[in-house]
Formats: sequence, C-alpha cells, structure tokens
Amino acid sequence: MTQSLEIPVQEFSLAWTMTADKGGRVGFAASGQVTLLDNKRFYKIDGVLYISEGSAYCRDIGNPHLFVRRNGVEESGRQWGWETICNRKSCSRLCAMDAYFVRTGYWAPADKAIQLSIGAESGWNRKRSFSPTITVRLDD
Repeated sequence: MTQSLEIPVQEFSLAWTMTADKGGRVGFAASGQVTLLDNKRFYKIDGVLYISEGSAYCRDIGNPHLFVRRNGVEESGRQWGWETICNRKSCSRLCAMDAYFVRTGYWAPADKAIQLSIGAESGWNRKRSFSPTITVRLDD
C-alpha cells in the first residue's frame, strides 16, 4: 500500500467578466487549490466555479454553459493539451448552486505547472470563448 504524502498546497483564483451588447454583465470566478500527492507522482485540482457578480443578467449574455479547463506545462515548455475538468453548467444553474470540481492525474518528473481557464459555450453553434489563463507553478 502506498502512503499518500501531500506537498504544500498552491491556491488559485481566476476571475472573468462577460459582457453583452445590451449592457448586461456577469462576473464568474473559479478558485481552489492544486496539490501534489504521493511524493510528487500525482496532482489533484480541487475547486469551485461560481457567479461572482451580476447574476440577474445571465439571459443578457446568452445564458452560456461554463466549464473549467486545465493544461500542464513541462520544464521544456511542452504542454499537455487543454482538457475540460468541470462539467458544463448553464448560468441559470450556477445562480442556484456553485459547480464543484476535482481532477487528479499523473505528474511526471518533467512537469512544472498547471494552467487553468474558464470557458463558455453559447448559442446554437456553441461558440466558445475563454478567460485569460492563470499558471499555478508546482515545482521549481
């Protein structure tokens, strides 16, 4: 049996505001923590996606479906590729309840950081837009 040792936790917070042509404005946020487990063999992202301001105007911005995605960065600069780590939630559902998410994965010796961003899909054609990216450094 492997003992799970936790390395110090790195907290993250990401804010993003979507605006509409009619003046509607809704702020979203994702926050939580990233931890390396089992002697730096695995990572764990634990967080929440929620509406931080302007929830009355979700329809004004098209009531998009939001999600959180992650990307990993190796020491060489190579990236793993973006992967969704939170189920898509409509703004109206986020008004009623926050979206909690947990993601675990393998952490290779060359890995150095995790990138996170919030994504939104809106309209019939599922047009995507993304928040700015934050980088959480886990290994120096």
